[in-house]
Amino acid sequence: MPMIDRRAVLGLAGAAAFAAPALAQAFPSRPIRILVPFAAGGTTDILARAIGERLAAALGQPVVIDNRGGAGGTVAGEAFARAEPDGHTLLVATASLICINKALYARLPFDPDTDFAPVAMLAQQPNVLVVNARALPMATLPELVAYIRANPGRVNYASSGTGSQLHLTGEMFRAAVGVEMTHVPYRGSAPAMTDLVAGNVPMMFDGLGTALPQVRGGAIRALGVASESENAALPGVPPIASVLPGFLSVNWTGLFVLRATPEPVVARIDAETRRALAGPEMAALFRDRAFDPMPISRADLPAFVAAESARWREAVRASGARAD
Repeated sequence: MPMIDRRAVLGLAGAAAFAAPALAQAFPSRPIRILVPFAAGGTTDILARAIGERLAAALGQPVVIDNRGGAGGTVAGEAFARAEPDGHTLLVATASLICINKALYARLPFDPDTDFAPVAMLAQQPNVLVVNARALPMATLPELVAYIRANPGRVNYASSGTGSQLHLTGEMFRAAVGVEMTHVPYRGSAPAMTDLVAGNVPMMFDGLGTALPQVRGGAIRALGVASESENAALPGVPPIASVLPGFLSVNWTGLFVLRATPEPVVARIDAETRRALAGPEMAALFRDRAFDPMPISRADLPAFVAAESARWREAVRASGARAD
């Protein structure tokens, strides 16, 4: 075995010390692609485009938004897993792709736990319980819960589809109330909301951002938010946890890299993303769209994702939902 003298070792160590800053400075060397697992125009897409615009200015390279909808985010996840782990392909994802699908699908072409790594949480919105006031004329959440308990199996709730976060939130609500309710799945949140406004279904959970215009317009009534505290966009609407302790369903959006991405590159993406999130343009977007910030450090993100995965895994198990 050849001998390596002390000077050679020191030389290698010095080269490694210079390599990390050089790698970070060399990144990015070409346009950056951000994969979005949903169609253009939705909440996730809006956040991806806002952060992409600011990353392009900070990093000096164009940022291209690549919408890859389908299979609850699995199409985008598979494309992301096949990319080069060099930081030039990023993923903006929600709990559906990162936490729910691995419990819902028997097999996935990637493992979000071992293949992906969270860099920063961009924003969150609670899901909100909304009702058609003609079908369910209760004015408060306790009144609604009492009515459902007095009429087991007679109250339906709509969702954006079997296995979706909104369906699982409805199942969590059913379990917390403690009686049977009938799930009415739709192919997306928009048609479910249309039928709710028309009175064809009496209640549903929806994201705050999409439900808010209908609530403010008086077409539907919000009875509870699925967050730990009241939301400023719906003053006077209580957290569901105040009636059903522990109830929580928040739609968060995060930025992810491939786990094999070099640390200096990840650190730069992290720094520029957090700098962008702290800027006045993003603050204005948050106000306009009723987003809440998520000031979680990168060191604490794995624990956050693990807790969310456990929450949604239990919701999938209790619902009995499966996808092929």
